[in-house]
Amino acid sequence: MHILFVCTGNQCRSVMAEYLTRATINAHAADTDITVSSAGTLQYPPHAADPMTVELLAGDGIDATGHRSTSINREIISNADVTLCFERDHINELSRWNPSAVRKTALFDDFVNACEYLHHHGSPIGTPYDVGIRETLDAMSMIRPFLPRANDTVDPHRQSREVFVRVYAEIKRGINMIFDSPTASTSDTVM
Repeated sequence: MHILFVCTGNQCRSVMAEYLTRATINAHAADTDITVSSAGTLQYPPHAADPMTVELLAGDGIDATGHRSTSINREIISNADVTLCFERDHINELSRWNPSAVRKTALFDDFVNACEYLHHHGSPIGTPYDVGIRETLDAMSMIRPFLPRANDTVDPHRQSREVFVRVYAEIKRGINMIFDSPTASTSDTVM
């Protein structure tokens, strides 16, 4: 299974999610066959992750210093089994690149809400993660009436440290909820 996270510049939110997911999988299910990547909807040359993103990940023992942004393209979209976007505009952009990708794409917050709903109703993702993630994506249309309205995740790029910290905590909580990690509270660390 290939999980793709998409934001605007692939320097903040999608980087946080990619590296947190990889660390969570490595810590709890090292033998899984899940690949994780990220990309941005902006089409520009590769850049390093935002320094604040690198700093926040380093606080959890995760090294993202080697990250270089990737611009979304048809091949990246086609290779992903599940794509989680941080804004509704990202989903719209992906649908222009590859209309069939919409069936395997969700807003990050919406997917987290679906996982939380399923956890509370006796259906945690657990391992193997790939099966649970597919089942959650498949179940979303049926459980959507029971889910809270999903929100876009604020883009912290060029904003204050406080905004970065808040967005990082939101993404960390979401990743922990998706993977039903034992550290699923917002104050705990991934590792």
